[in-house]
Amino acid sequence: MLVQAILIGLIAMFVTFEWMFGTNLGSRPIITGMLVGLVMGDLKTGIILGATLEMVFIGSITLGAAVPPDVITGGVLGAAFAISTGKGADVALALAFPIATLYLVVDNVLTLGILPFFLHKADNYIEKGDFKGMERMHILGGFVVKSLPRGIICAVAFYLGTPVMNRVLEAIPEFVQNGLVAAAGFIPALGIALLAQMILSKKTMVYFILGFALAAYLKIPMLGIAMMAGCLAVILVQMQGTQKVAVQEVEDDDDF
Repeated sequence: MLVQAILIGLIAMFVTFEWMFGTNLGSRPIITGMLVGLVMGDLKTGIILGATLEMVFIGSITLGAAVPPDVITGGVLGAAFAISTGKGADVALALAFPIATLYLVVDNVLTLGILPFFLHKADNYIEKGDFKGMERMHILGGFVVKSLPRGIICAVAFYLGTPVMNRVLEAIPEFVQNGLVAAAGFIPALGIALLAQMILSKKTMVYFILGFALAAYLKIPMLGIAMMAGCLAVILVQMQGTQKVAVQEVEDDDDF
């Protein structure tokens, strides 16, 4: 248990590095769930849980001052508790969002209280022309404020919380567990709806309806629809490029 807790903490810590070295989407639940499953000896369940949690958090994207619940702690601990208790995706979905929302409060406190120290130090280095010093503050600040707290909290929460979580789940009445199962089927739809709210418009609605029709009436699997959508996107981009070239050629044909 202790070794697993340490490894889970390391997962939560290292996937945060993308915020310092460039986004690679390693912090998404579909990746962290797989890594947690690998650490806990149940890779298949980890992949399934990661994919399920990804549907919940798929619309969790930082836009301006709107900061969504923390996908790292929610994804890591949700998958870890679900595997350790043997309850599967229902427990993962029930736990992930509250955990992610709770850690958001911690992250805001750390960001507002500690991160400015590193930012001011970075400003001083920039004024002196010391860009290496600025880079050090960028990496050190991200590690101290973003990576290390997530690693410690995930490790401690899993190590201390698994026995408690087992007792809590065993004490939950059957009708409440049935309600969690029903909610587990609804929450992924909420995640898709949040994403659709951001990307749907008059121009994109037709593609959404097309995808729904292909899935509902022609029974084409999701992978097939995704491949068709990718091909359609490439065709549209190529057509737009051809139209721009044609317009430029006409404009260059000037007798004067």
